[in-house]
Amino acid sequence: APSNSIRLQVINRFETVLNAIVAGDDYFFTPLKVAKKFLEHEDAKNGPLYMIFSEGEGQIEVTGHETYDETFHISVNGVIFDRSDPVAKIEKALRDVRKAINDDSISSNANTLGTMCIQVRIDDPPDLEYFEDWATFEQRFRVQISGNFGEL
Repeated sequence: APSNSIRLQVINRFETVLNAIVAGDDYFFTPLKVAKKFLEHEDAKNGPLYMIFSEGEGQIEVTGHETYDETFHISVNGVIFDRSDPVAKIEKALRDVRKAINDDSISSNANTLGTMCIQVRIDDPPDLEYFEDWATFEQRFRVQISGNFGEL
């Protein structure tokens, strides 16, 4: 079987990192589900849901005869259920996601975002939406990777 593209490896790493979040000293919540697909919002009654999507916009810059740097975006969409203080809960869930991705992106351990990517950044604030019983966020991460055209 062929190897996964660098892009897919990075997307899969986002999923692994978010699945590793555990409430305690470093995080507010343990996510109920993390997936690279849409999840039913009703499930958020039992804990935060995080959905990971790649986006089509970006840029490829040729850096050599067979090499390139690519910039693309990954969005993490979060859903929480809360009637009493959805603002606080969505901000805590957002902070958990940002912290987990940031910590992994500055790590020098093997197979982390820090070693797979040139850079992972947050360029824009999240999109937030509030409803009667639940709230959502979408946080975009700008990812920059290097690769070989033979590995696309």
